[in-house]
Amino acid sequence: MFKSPDLTNGLLPAIVTERGVLAMLVASQTLALLLAFSPMSYESIWVRLGIISLFVHCVSAIGFTVLSLLQHYLNRYSGIFEYSVIVIVFQVITFLLSLGVAVFEVTSAEFLDWPFIAKNSAICLFVTFLFLHFMAIFRDKITTYATLSRLELDALHARIRPHFFYNSLNTIAELTQQDSDSAEQAVLTLANLSQWAMHPNKLVPLTEELALSKKYIELERWRFRNKMSVHWSLPSTIPDILVPVLTVQPLVENAINYGVEGLIAGGEISISVEAFDHAVKITISNTIGTDVSKHKGQGMAQRNIKERLDLHYGPEAKLEIKQANKRYFASLTLPLQVKL
Repeated sequence: MFKSPDLTNGLLPAIVTERGVLAMLVASQTLALLLAFSPMSYESIWVRLGIISLFVHCVSAIGFTVLSLLQHYLNRYSGIFEYSVIVIVFQVITFLLSLGVAVFEVTSAEFLDWPFIAKNSAICLFVTFLFLHFMAIFRDKITTYATLSRLELDALHARIRPHFFYNSLNTIAELTQQDSDSAEQAVLTLANLSQWAMHPNKLVPLTEELALSKKYIELERWRFRNKMSVHWSLPSTIPDILVPVLTVQPLVENAINYGVEGLIAGGEISISVEAFDHAVKITISNTIGTDVSKHKGQGMAQRNIKERLDLHYGPEAKLEIKQANKRYFASLTLPLQVKL
């Protein structure tokens, strides 16, 4: 989700969007219909509708173009100043276009139709304030939704973190009874691993998430030793995209717990990264040791990842699970649009 422009910072980013343009077009055409069907002294209703629609849409189009050009300079401002700039832009454009129409219609024996110009400016002022009011409501809804999404992400992140440390501490507990030196090294590795897992940002580079998975595998090697073999297939250059932290690592953890631990002779894990034009595919596969469908922990981690992907990317990201040839596959497909 956090793919689109940040609509929670000021009103202008919410206006200069597809939804904002559509709202202004609908409001403009509604205004043109109301003015065209009101009692007037010239031409027929349909001629008035065409003329007024042309005028109103010209004001809207030029206004949105100017605001789009000014957006870069106005991003640092918000509140009254931002509202004032938007109102002034539409007022100036309405005044200039009305003045142009009045000058075009004037003859040598007539004066400019100032009441016409003043009426257009007054109508534009009313419609602009009304439009800003509705866009402010829309912006507030976006802000509320973003806040709720962040809270939900924090809850999901907090839910998966204890599970991760629980397995790591179990590994260290086993090592303390077998090899104290390895247990000490495992504690240091876990401390290093914790720095990654406790990353304050919820989005991290893919290279960091892969490094986190490698650290976790390094920790688990003390427990399984020769029972576990890991094969990496990585491109020469890792795509510079951001991913939700603890996205790949839980899938690697599942592969170890349900694909290596369940086999007496051990098992094999493969981790591959494929870069395409518009997406990155990360696949974690493992030999199947037990009936993976009976492990609730694995399903919980997968649901957690799916929910976080949906909050971050929407339908553009997906997690696919399948079994084939006595192997279990978990494939993550992430869009390339969230870049560093």
